Amino acid sequence: MEIVSMKAVDENAAELFSLHDDHMIGFLGEDSIYYTRYSDNENLENIWVLFIDGVSAGCIAYRRRSDDTGEVKRLFIKEEYRGKGLSGRLLEAVENYAREQGCIKLFLDTRITLEPAVSVYYSFGFEIVFRQDLYIQMEKKIW
Repeated sequence: MEIVSMKAVDENAAELFSLHDDHMIGFLGEDSIYYTRYSDNENLENIWVLFIDGVSAGCIAYRRRSDDTGEVKRLFIKEEYRGKGLSGRLLEAVENYAREQGCIKLFLDTRITLEPAVSVYYSFGFEIVFRQDLYIQMEKKIW
């Protein structure tokens, strides 16, 4: 297993973002009209792609939200690699990077109905700080 930092223009990152978008649109069903596919407007600062035996298995992205807060974006693991603890490895990469950048907390938003993702975030120390219907925001202090 190898985790590689890269930019969104890399073909591995672009492929994973597209798979992530397709997965989310399928999962959301009728609510998919509120989902926005990846675009450069997200201003992602860094992306990590996880490779297993040279094959891209998952990704995660980061952007600065404020002076002391980083934002976790686009955590995705291909279906055949899920349940192996890989999300935690990607979250560790983001947390280490955010800490190096001077952040003291990480932020993310998701839907409460994405139960596997929410469980991963809880197990990694994130807590819900805001909820509106199915939408939640979670934070983790990392100082």
